[in-house]
Amino acid sequence: MNWQDHPDRPADGTRLCKMADIPDQGGREITFGEGRENFKVLLLRRGSQVWSYLNYCPHFSLPLNYEPQTFVTLDGLIMCAHHAAFFNVDDGRCVDGPCVGDGLVPLPSHVSRGVVIFGHPPPRIASRTPRG
Repeated sequence: MNWQDHPDRPADGTRLCKMADIPDQGGREITFGEGRENFKVLLLRRGSQVWSYLNYCPHFSLPLNYEPQTFVTLDGLIMCAHHAAFFNVDDGRCVDGPCVGDGLVPLPSHVSRGVVIFGHPPPRIASRTPRG
């Protein structure tokens, strides 16, 4: 199933968490819906940058974390706790382990006033200067 068709997908504009709630050099999971097949958003942070992915390893469709809110990150990589696959934080590509060449599914998000928001940022409206 495409993530956009998932019944528990959050609506664009949904507040995920404060940026400060994501450990620097670490991750946080935000879930939507109930049960095993709920929609799991993985937020990864390095300094002022945040990346969003579906929290599912492409190798076996399990979440990357074994314990709630516990993610193993090291030198710009995140590791799947179940199969020791390593993914680049900045593009989600698997660089070591059983799914090399595959990758995490990126999700749209943006930061506004210190809050991570699901979906693409709204378009900027160019300010007009009156002609005179």
